[in-house]
Amino acid sequence: MLVAACSLVTALALASTAAPSPTTALRLDGVPFAPELALTSAQRQRGLMFRRKAPLDGMLFVFREDTSGGFWMKNTLVPLTIVFFDRMGKRVRRLSMTPCRKDPCAIYDPDRRYRFALELGASDERRAAKLGPLSELRRLTRAAS
Repeated sequence: MLVAACSLVTALALASTAAPSPTTALRLDGVPFAPELALTSAQRQRGLMFRRKAPLDGMLFVFREDTSGGFWMKNTLVPLTIVFFDRMGKRVRRLSMTPCRKDPCAIYDPDRRYRFALELGASDERRAAKLGPLSELRRLTRAAS
């Protein structure tokens, strides 16, 4: 029993070191920032739902391919700004979103294709015109599923 417990602890420790970091070092308009990441479908679906406060550097939704379509605020408790970026990290649209607690909830659609979407607290005053560096954006795109 002790051997099994030790094996389980070791396996968990190894798995945690191999797992991707929940944040990454990026630059927003040339300034370092470390947003939380939503790399998987499950992470993107959950987003910032049920959180009472947006993370300081927001949450970056990463898509493996260019995509389209909108975001909604169902069960999101705080107002947010969402900034959509193309695969080169250039802003293609910025929208303000308000919380929604019951259906129907508004869909916030940029009406453009994008590769990344950054959700920030509504009071965040950063310009958010350029995301980079490109090498890091490519790495994140490869890690997305």
